[in-house]
Amino acid sequence: MQRPTAGGLMTLADVLKLNFFNKALIRNNGIARRIMLAVILFSSAVTAVITAVELYLDYRGDIRGIHERVESIRKVYLPTLVESVWVLEPIQIQNHLNGLMNLGDIEYVGIVSDGKTQWSAGTQFSRRQIETVFPLNHLNAGESVAIGELHVVASVDNVVSRLWSKFIVMLVSNAIKTFLVTAFVLLIFQALVGQHLEHIAGYLLQFSKNASSEQPLQLNRREGGRWRPDALDHVANAVNRMREEIMRSGAELKASNERLESMVKNSPLAIYTSDLDNLVSSWNPAAQRMFGWSAEEAIGQKVLFIPNDKAQEYEHIASRLRNGESLNQIELVRQRRDGSVIHISLSTAPLLTTDGQAHAYLFLVADITERKLAEQQIQFLAFHDALTGLPNRLLLQDRFEQAKAHASRANARLMLLFLDLDNFKSINDTLGHDSGDAFLKQIALRLCACMRETDTISRLGGDEFLILLPDLVQAEDATPVLEKLMEQMQKPFYADGHEISTSVSMGVTIFPQDGTSFESLLKKADMAMYKAKGDGRNTYRFFDDAMDVEAVEHQFIRNGLRRALERHEFVLHYQPQIDLASGAIIGVEALIRWNHPELGMVSPARFIPVSEESGLIVPIGDWVLHEACRQAVAWQRAGLPELCMAVNLSAVQFKRGSVEQSVMHALEETRLNPALLELELTESILIQNVEGVLDSLKRLKLLGVKLSIDDFGTGYSSLSYLKRFDIDKLKIDQSFVRDLGSDPDDAAIVRAIIQMARSLNLRTIAEGVETADVLHQLRGFGCDEAQGYYFARPMSADGLASYLRQAKTSEVRSTT
Repeated sequence: MQRPTAGGLMTLADVLKLNFFNKALIRNNGIARRIMLAVILFSSAVTAVITAVELYLDYRGDIRGIHERVESIRKVYLPTLVESVWVLEPIQIQNHLNGLMNLGDIEYVGIVSDGKTQWSAGTQFSRRQIETVFPLNHLNAGESVAIGELHVVASVDNVVSRLWSKFIVMLVSNAIKTFLVTAFVLLIFQALVGQHLEHIAGYLLQFSKNASSEQPLQLNRREGGRWRPDALDHVANAVNRMREEIMRSGAELKASNERLESMVKNSPLAIYTSDLDNLVSSWNPAAQRMFGWSAEEAIGQKVLFIPNDKAQEYEHIASRLRNGESLNQIELVRQRRDGSVIHISLSTAPLLTTDGQAHAYLFLVADITERKLAEQQIQFLAFHDALTGLPNRLLLQDRFEQAKAHASRANARLMLLFLDLDNFKSINDTLGHDSGDAFLKQIALRLCACMRETDTISRLGGDEFLILLPDLVQAEDATPVLEKLMEQMQKPFYADGHEISTSVSMGVTIFPQDGTSFESLLKKADMAMYKAKGDGRNTYRFFDDAMDVEAVEHQFIRNGLRRALERHEFVLHYQPQIDLASGAIIGVEALIRWNHPELGMVSPARFIPVSEESGLIVPIGDWVLHEACRQAVAWQRAGLPELCMAVNLSAVQFKRGSVEQSVMHALEETRLNPALLELELTESILIQNVEGVLDSLKRLKLLGVKLSIDDFGTGYSSLSYLKRFDIDKLKIDQSFVRDLGSDPDDAAIVRAIIQMARSLNLRTIAEGVETADVLHQLRGFGCDEAQGYYFARPMSADGLASYLRQAKTSEVRSTT
């Protein structure tokens, strides 16, 4: 660094030193040289502007001349050229074009017809051109006919070259004059200001390398002076204050960076940055845990977790970032290092410099794989059965609407098949619900194996399945499918180590003949399925209109049953039971009737099955039991003989109700002698839940009531339950009794039942006796009791009371 003289001014010798000139004029790159350059440029700019105006006017004149020459081509040469082109005189045309090339600045002319250059002269070599296109139109028979175009290209290079040379000469001359004037200014500036500024710059450079420097800035000048402190002193003081502020801010920034680094390092979010070329520049530990690549592997590379099929999506995001957009929590699918899929929520934004220019991009990534999987599961469960994975009703209905639209356009048919497993409840009750669920999964797999890929199999719930078959040409095309299903569903299933055999009942509806809406077809398929069950199960039925009528009546009966008990619409009729040995009336059977306000007296055959299906048989059965016991006591109090009251029990009462409590309650309230109450059981009661029924019957017997088996011989007749259950009587079904006189088989069956009952010390009663001949045969077989129209029809309580008063044992015998 040059030191000043004692007076604070540099000597002439100092000024003339070669090193000083070197710094001032060559090496110096500071303010002084910029001032010199500004002076030179300003002076040159003023001269250039004046010259430019002159050059511009010259340029406009030259250009105007070119346009005038081109315009002369249109006015003078074009008509002759059109005639030559019209008559196709190549030599004449080429002569015209060559003549045009003699015009000043014209470097190329060409005639274009049908999209191709047919004749031309000259070449296009200039960088600056003016091209003019003239249409060639010939007047033929009063009409203008386009026969091509004339392309004229004029060169502007000569004009520009001349003007540019003149401009350069002016600038050079002006710069030389200005440089000589400003060189002295530069030398003085270096002596008084430049060297101190270099000292300040050197200090700041050193300070930038070591911001913790303890030494403040000191200029190499003597203290004091006439003009002190001056601007340089102010600069030095400002630098020192800046140094102190930088040191303080640096300490704060360091602490802030340490906090930020800790936050990024310990953040559960993957945080990384990339440069403007999308190369990763930072990569936190969470990013390594999330994606599998270490920071060493990721930094300097483009992100490695983009699947091949997501490359275009990635480019779209990068494009939005380049446009300055910020993206907030967009959900994407990416790929870990091990190839597994990861769902992420990405927030990203450009990092901006102080002037608002992007210099990098910031990415924050959250792993939302678990949430997305849960959403996908929820979405799946919204349209699929949770147990079997089959489509549920919502998805099936959506596919039905699509298939329906296609069938309507193609004039095709759809089949909707309602499938229900027979006796599935017994499988659940016997093997447990886990085995039942495993069995349903096997059912689903077998159904899928039986159907086409275009068919839809849905589980509605429980043991009910719905199958949609599209694209049927005619309804009869469904029959082979139904037969195949029936065959496959009868093969054994294996679930949880159990071999399970089952059958199915199916109802079928066809679009559009059975309906056009999903709900209508489903309802009718359900009707057809129940018809198949009613016809013995293990079969299928197509819907027909008769089922609709039955369904309407079924619903009408069901709705009426709910109100019948409240409105006291049920009544009991009684049919006498005769002892065949004495001819005496020894009992009656209570038979329920429904006195419907609209239908009149309704037969039990119409409403009992409905009441059993709906469960209403339980309260109805309780009412029958109580009313029969009450009536039996009322007859006794009226002075009539004690009669055994026979009451039918339904299997549903054993399943859903408490038969023991109902019997005890009826006996206690009416005070009927239990020995005068006979409960008629169907064989189906005895073969379901044998141990439970056995315990119930034992407790009923302890009450003193009698037990009989109704309709014996029509069900699962078995000697084993006759032996185990304490039965008092067998009731021979009327289907065997009615044709006893004419059917040898019926006679043999009845005789066998009576003989078997006698060997087991059981009494027998035959129902449906309508002729004297049948009565005679029953006596001959040794039957104990009988009832039927031959003796009396079922009658009201008052009617039976009158019948009992009029009847005498001798009269009964005389009738026989």
